[in-house]
Amino acid sequence: MRILFICSEYEGLIKTGGLADACRGLAQSLLAAGHQVTVALPRYGALYQHSTVEWQSVYFNLAGREFGCAVRHFNLDGVDIALVEHDDFFRRDRPYDDGEHGYSDNPLRFAFFCKAALEWAQQTEQKFDLIHGHDWQSAATAWYLKQHYANSSLAQVPFVFSIHNGAYQEKCAPHWRRELDIEPQRHDELNFLATALSYADKLNTVSAGYRDELMHEPEAAGLSGLYQQRAADFTGILNGCDYAIWHPAKDPYLSANYDAGDLSGKARCKAAIRQQLQLSEEKVPLFVAVSRLTGQKGYDYLLPALSLWLAHTGAQVVVMGTGEARYCKALTLLQQQFPAQFRFVHGFSEAMAHQLEAAGDFFLMPSLFEPCGLNQLYSLRYGTVPLVRLTGGLKDTVKPWPVRGASGIGYTEPDISATLQALKQAEELYSKPRSYRTVQQNGMAQNFSWPKAAEHYVALYQQALWVKAH
Repeated sequence: MRILFICSEYEGLIKTGGLADACRGLAQSLLAAGHQVTVALPRYGALYQHSTVEWQSVYFNLAGREFGCAVRHFNLDGVDIALVEHDDFFRRDRPYDDGEHGYSDNPLRFAFFCKAALEWAQQTEQKFDLIHGHDWQSAATAWYLKQHYANSSLAQVPFVFSIHNGAYQEKCAPHWRRELDIEPQRHDELNFLATALSYADKLNTVSAGYRDELMHEPEAAGLSGLYQQRAADFTGILNGCDYAIWHPAKDPYLSANYDAGDLSGKARCKAAIRQQLQLSEEKVPLFVAVSRLTGQKGYDYLLPALSLWLAHTGAQVVVMGTGEARYCKALTLLQQQFPAQFRFVHGFSEAMAHQLEAAGDFFLMPSLFEPCGLNQLYSLRYGTVPLVRLTGGLKDTVKPWPVRGASGIGYTEPDISATLQALKQAEELYSKPRSYRTVQQNGMAQNFSWPKAAEHYVALYQQALWVKAH
């Protein structure tokens, strides 16, 4: 198949979270399976250093206004990249916001991106069999494809839409419907995600567990009715893990490599992080976390639980991330309160993300909700036992101790008490070296590869093609 991805992030080019990893992992696996993949992406300011092989001009109307843009091409590891260039919209320091608030013209920016990608797809010599959109930034494609290109060469091209995080919907004021030539109404607002749910040929989200949760409130964030209406066309496909990048035996970021058969390198990684962060060498467990600092990630109950727990334990904790100021402040205060045990690394470093995955004995992921989650997959392979709240993709990938075949610590209630109990349970497991090693080895034996996920996507694409043809 000849597949066009319309997405706002792609690992190796632009990344703010797991969406970028998922888009690249799937594209690479589809390519390896013999399909042709082209990725349409906005040419953000960060991408202006990339040289281009060729470009073409695209002109189109949007709500009576004429727009022009350039589409520049290059190849990244076998995948064709088409950068939609429009300086006013995309040559900014950040993709979606100014660091505090989303850009006020985001509806126009990403509707423009979708329309430009479709116009280019219609004009280019390469003909696509299927278009695959990712998250709300691609959602307008569903409407434009059905309403603006019904008599074009794209008329029989199906649109598959993936929800990577249903909390991000891009709700905007009614006037945007007229300005963007998007007519579907949900009360008085325009909701980008709802538009895609209504008009895409097939839908999926990134785990079976999250698919089931989106059928109900509050997880659906007001859209449960739409998900229920599209239930027959809506499936859950678990994200994969790119083991070419995330594998402790060949990870170039680590001070020592290791595998399940020889974990001595993991101990050296733990010692290196402790030395770097000035934590003492003691026979206590090291808990790590790498995440966005948001309510979604469970910080409203994790932070109070850590404060209570650290007062009565010798365990050490390292949290790295960026996000909401209130969580950054609370983490800074925790470090001041427990200087011998706690470290907050404010920011993000790809190298340190890998180093923390290797160094930790446990990885903290107590999410309020988690569509799929990738860090628990990395942690399993790195022998860093994940401590998770059993929701969405976390529930699908981590089997909680002490059940047979356990690969992590898991709990259900999103509150301080349950989180505190999970931390104590992790300490209990660590105090039983044979049991800990069994859980660790069970996790390292798991295989959540992208080729397996790609097979499910190909099956979904074939269903969409069949529906469109009939």
